[in-house]
Formats: sequence, structure tokens, C-alpha cells
Amino acid sequence: MRKPSKAVAIGANGLSRRQLVGAAAGAAAVAAGAAFLPKKVFAQKKVTVKYTLGWLPEGANIWSYAAKQFWAKSGIDVVIEKGTGSAAATQAIAQGKYEFGIPAAPNSIQQAVKGLPLLSLGCFNYDTTMGVAVRPEGPIKAPADLKGKKVGSTLTSGEYPFLPAFLKNVGLTMKDIQSVALDNKVREVALIDKQCDAITCFIASALPKLMAAGVNPRVFLYSKYGLPFYAHSLTTTPEFFAKEKALCEAMTMGLSEGVKFALLNPSETIEILFKEVPELKLASTAKEQLEIGMGVWAANYCSKTPMEKGVGFAEPAVYAKMTELILENASAPGDKKPDPNALFTNEFVGKLKLTDAEWAKAKAASSKYALG
Repeated sequence: MRKPSKAVAIGANGLSRRQLVGAAAGAAAVAAGAAFLPKKVFAQKKVTVKYTLGWLPEGANIWSYAAKQFWAKSGIDVVIEKGTGSAAATQAIAQGKYEFGIPAAPNSIQQAVKGLPLLSLGCFNYDTTMGVAVRPEGPIKAPADLKGKKVGSTLTSGEYPFLPAFLKNVGLTMKDIQSVALDNKVREVALIDKQCDAITCFIASALPKLMAAGVNPRVFLYSKYGLPFYAHSLTTTPEFFAKEKALCEAMTMGLSEGVKFALLNPSETIEILFKEVPELKLASTAKEQLEIGMGVWAANYCSKTPMEKGVGFAEPAVYAKMTELILENASAPGDKKPDPNALFTNEFVGKLKLTDAEWAKAKAASSKYALG
């Protein structure tokens, strides 16, 4: 069994496991619209944990910073570190370098088929926004119109392995398009400068750059064409979950509160990020890009599953589908299919629900960023 890293106050601050008091904040189910009242779950000294983003601080993961106030109320000091991609984040979590992280669910599944031990505690972004972007004034009005067109892709980018499956679902094959390999630094530029008719990308990441250049693209999300992929999922290891269940629950519920706060208070959430990562404010377009990224995330989050089943709930059928898609399109010889139900748990999620009025507010605030 892995020993806790020095980042955990269990070792660093002399807090023994026996001193952890009670279950995590708000363990009882809460009626729709009722806010959690976080208790100080951990007695005497704060518990400190390390938490990795899947990528740099941005609008799509900004709610992690909004959650810090709720984690603090439960007695948890969370050190958030930037990531360099979800694949690296999942590997670091599995190796015990971080107690928690927020990588994309497909990357966790990709690592799970290679044997790494990973467990999702909740879904906090219901769409990776993998897909195809085209210029709005161009002739490509539907996916079938990609036939014969130049489609630029970064071959190492996470959406590229699923391009053949997307094309198959819309009645095309890779032979029907002109596939163009692009460096990730020039991918969006290729669409802006009309060097390509379309690009594949994570739309939420590409959109700020495209819109800054005056291109508000037409997009075809993979998720709208039979390829559902959850994005950010609170992730730990099964071993840490079994040993530190109260901490896992408090982290999950605090992040759920952070999501609710971000949905209802987007401007305040951006200011929280600027205080936490002040260097971001130096860029003249930082606020605009954060608003776009956050708006896309919020528009995606206002979807059927969290609205009906509560913040963070993961549909078992989606995990089963993601697992099959990854095995078919992004696996290597020797990879083995994991039990999809062992990749996630809904034990701590679904308790926090927004009222109809709150969902309506969040939808209205993000409607102009809705994709697909």
C-alpha cells in the first residue's frame, strides 16, 4: 500500500488517520436547491493535498479554483498545480505524485487499459469538445460536406485517433478527405488563413484563438455523432480511495460546490483565478479568453445528466461506450479491457443539485457559447 506523499498533512503535520473526524461535509442527500454547509471535517490541523490540473489554468478548469473556498471550510488545503496534458496527469496520479487530479476521462481510460490504477470520483465537464471546426462562411454546412476537403489535424492530439470513427458515423472514410498533418502551434492559423477547409481539435481550447482572429467557427462535435466523451473527472487511485475515503468525499463535495459557484458567479470566479494565478492577468486578452472557455464549459455542463441526477453524476452507459471506443480506436497490442464500472464511482456525487431557476440562470449566461 502506497504511503501518503509528504504533501499530505497525515505525515507532514503529524495528523494521524485516527484524528480524521466524521464523514465529509454534507454526506446526507440534500434536496434540490439547498446549499451544502461544509463542516470542518479534519480536526486540529489542516490536511494538505496536491491536485494537478490536466492542463494550464483556463476557463475550462476554472471551477477548481472556485472550489478552494469550500475545501478550506472542510479543513483541506489544496495545492493546485498546472498540468502538461491529461496523459501526464493520469500517470502522475497513478504513481502517487498527486493525491487528486482533474484529467479528461478518456485519458484515464487509456491509462487503465494499460494497467494503471485510476478511479474517477465525479464528472465535472460532460464533453471534451473533440470535433471538427470549419469557417462559418464556407461551403461545409454538415459533416458530409467534408468529402474532398482539406482537414488539418495534429496527429498527436487526443481527438485525432477518433477521426475515422467520426467519419464512419457520418457516412465517410479517411479516404474521402484530404488529411493534412499540422503542428499544434499552427493548427488554428491554418483555418484562420484558409490553408485548410477544416481542422480537428478540442473546440473549447481552439475557440478563443479563432474568435480573437474574428473567426466564429461552425463546429461538429464528436459527441453529437455517436462518440460521447466526458472531459474533466476528479481522479485518484483505488488504493487512496480505500484508505482515505473521508478525504475523497470531502474533495468531491467541495469540487461540486465549486462547480455550482462557477456556474452561477462567472465574473467572481474569474477574479478568484486572477488572485490565485496573477500572472494570467498580464495578458491583454486574458479575461476575454477566460470568459469564452468558461462559457463553453458552462453551456456543456447545463445538460440532462447533472440537471436530473445532480452535479458530478456519471452515466454508466457512457463509461461503457467510452471504454469500447478507446479499445477500438486508441489502444495498442497488449492493452486489456478494464471493467468500465471499476473506472468510476457515483458514491459521493448527485447530492448537490441546482434549482430550476439556477439552471436557467446558468444557461442564459452561457447560451452564446453553446456548441454544436
